[in-house]
Amino acid sequence: MYEVISYNQKSLWEERLNQLSKTDIFYHPSYSNLYQRFGDGAPYLFFYEDESGNKVGYVFLKRKIDLLPFVQDEQLDIELYDIITPSYGYGGPLGNIDDDQYLRQFRKEFEEYCQKEHIICEFNRFHPLLQNYQWMDRYMDVAYDRETVFIDLTKDESEIFNQYHKNHKRNVNKALKNKLAFKTFQSEEASKIVNDFYQLYKETMDKLHASAYSYFSEKYLISLLTDLSNNSVIGSVYFEGRMIGAALCMYDGHSLHYHLGCSQKQFLNLGGNIYLLHQMALWGKQMGLNKFHLGGGHIGRDSLFQYKYRFNPNGLLHFYIGKKVHNAQTYNWLIEKWEKYYGESADLNFFPAYRNKPQKTISVLV
Repeated sequence: MYEVISYNQKSLWEERLNQLSKTDIFYHPSYSNLYQRFGDGAPYLFFYEDESGNKVGYVFLKRKIDLLPFVQDEQLDIELYDIITPSYGYGGPLGNIDDDQYLRQFRKEFEEYCQKEHIICEFNRFHPLLQNYQWMDRYMDVAYDRETVFIDLTKDESEIFNQYHKNHKRNVNKALKNKLAFKTFQSEEASKIVNDFYQLYKETMDKLHASAYSYFSEKYLISLLTDLSNNSVIGSVYFEGRMIGAALCMYDGHSLHYHLGCSQKQFLNLGGNIYLLHQMALWGKQMGLNKFHLGGGHIGRDSLFQYKYRFNPNGLLHFYIGKKVHNAQTYNWLIEKWEKYYGESADLNFFPAYRNKPQKTISVLV
């Protein structure tokens, strides 16, 4: 038996999540709703329970395919959809999923739901801390993407520090010598400094020539801090009363997640960036959390990954993605329409291929 719960049923969504054996911030209705506000689709929780009381929850964003330009003129008899894990987060099934018979029944029910709702395909970003990819390769195309890093907060403070790379240790000591101050802000206090955070974040993104996909708006930050006021925190480092670095993190259950960070380049020599994450780890430990997930790099073991890896060489986690085509005929038809509209071959490595951006710039006559 299953329920499909929309964001408009927020209380019921939260009630069902509380029935599961595990929890995490990325399964919250408010987190999913952040991305609905910015056009990424409508959030839903698929909640399944069998006769023995085993339960699983699966969160996804449901996106209309009919709105894509190359199908808008088609006279479709039905509305078409695809689904994805909320962006900049992780997902996959949550709950009692290590029993193969139970998981098989859950997927059977879910795939029947997808057929009924004309969901053409499904894209999943499995949760590195939960490692829930490992039960799903029978039901979708599961592929390794990259490594991520976490700091083990169950260790004592000295153990956490001693596992750092020598350069990270040096930077923490340098920050202390330079008398950098660390502060955390939550709820209303976080909302009061969101403009300061955003200005520093914008400056950082401009210097990095960040892509539009990586560039969050101030409106997004305000929404996150408002909607997740009890599950978000800004940690900031100050030099002589001036904010020189900050990190926006989220937490729930036993995990703290690094989400966004920023710093002033001219003060990097003070050791503030390393000190910031070190202090955030200690804050998470004080809050009773078990893991501080830093994420990974952009591509493989790049410089961003190495920066995070030096906090805990023993804290590697594998991040996997999952792809599933529920209606191959319609999926291929959409690719054909995309190719005809843009006049080029679709990149089949991108999923779903019909949502990729064209390489060429086209002119459409009105």
